[in-house]
Amino acid sequence: MITLLFLKSLVILFICFVDCHICNSQKVTIDNESVPVEYYRLPDKPLDPEYTTYTSEIEARFQSLSMTGLTESSLIDQYLKLPGYKEVSSHGDVQIKASIGDFNVFGERTISRRTKKKNKDGKEEVSVTYALELKYEMPVGIKVWDKKGNTLDDEYIFSWSDQRTYTTSYYNSISELDSYWRYSRNSKIADLQRDRINEGFGKIRDLINNYYGYKLTKENAKFETIGKKKHPDYEKYQNAIEAIRTAFKHMSPDKALDGIRKEVQPTLAFYDAQSKTINPKSKEEIKLQHINLYNQALAYYWLEVFDQAEHYAKEIQKIDPKDRDARRLLEDIESTKSSLERADKKSRHGTMVSSKA
Repeated sequence: MITLLFLKSLVILFICFVDCHICNSQKVTIDNESVPVEYYRLPDKPLDPEYTTYTSEIEARFQSLSMTGLTESSLIDQYLKLPGYKEVSSHGDVQIKASIGDFNVFGERTISRRTKKKNKDGKEEVSVTYALELKYEMPVGIKVWDKKGNTLDDEYIFSWSDQRTYTTSYYNSISELDSYWRYSRNSKIADLQRDRINEGFGKIRDLINNYYGYKLTKENAKFETIGKKKHPDYEKYQNAIEAIRTAFKHMSPDKALDGIRKEVQPTLAFYDAQSKTINPKSKEEIKLQHINLYNQALAYYWLEVFDQAEHYAKEIQKIDPKDRDARRLLEDIESTKSSLERADKKSRHGTMVSSKA
């Protein structure tokens, strides 16, 4: 009787062991979950920390804008804002001047295109169509200087040598083309001018934002989770992602991260605990380990606990030195740390340019 009970116990233990092994070795797929994040993008060329104001202006001849429907004030409002600084009407700590040159059209000429096709009798026919081609140029520049007289930037976005070509649609005869162009030329020239100015000023906006501004930036961080619902741990990992998403909803560029760090700590502890149960000889469990380590690294990166972020990213590299996710995250960590050092800031959150602003 005792022997029989002992054997039954061994069988039960064996079944439990097999079931546990099967459970832990179940096929793992990795999905990505988007979690919104917000922060201030720090400038590539930070200004003097004493500066808090700026002035914007446009230098342009009347004819450069008259046909386009654009105005100096509309362009300033749309393109010449410096985020993080207060705009003043004159004598700002930083002066921004965009310039628009004359719109020049040259090289206007008629071109033709020959097309071969077979008619209904199978004979090859050649048709000729006509279009008008013109070249144009319009310089756009930007100059930035400070109240101490230092020139911070002075460059052409489009120079006189930056020529563009416009070609009309093709018409069956030169007379059709001439009729269209007589009617449409002025409006098309205005469109080309307007497009050129908007394109150039878009580049100016990016330049002054990236060089000097503190731009509010919204992104989606890509966390990892188990892809297959049939996996026994699917719900646990989904709940962990939802906990991160809920905590990160409180993220604001104008608020410090302390509260979010505290709120997300139980979730990071979950990943840490899971990582300690992984069988390093199981290929499927190594995938789970990637989720555990990467999500901790990514969360710590966005919480700006960079030493912990680096630690978990490097733990991934111990498993796979060529892991692209870990390498990219380590690059992001280094880039963010460098931008904080350049701007002399401790965080991308809860950071103002100056208490005077």
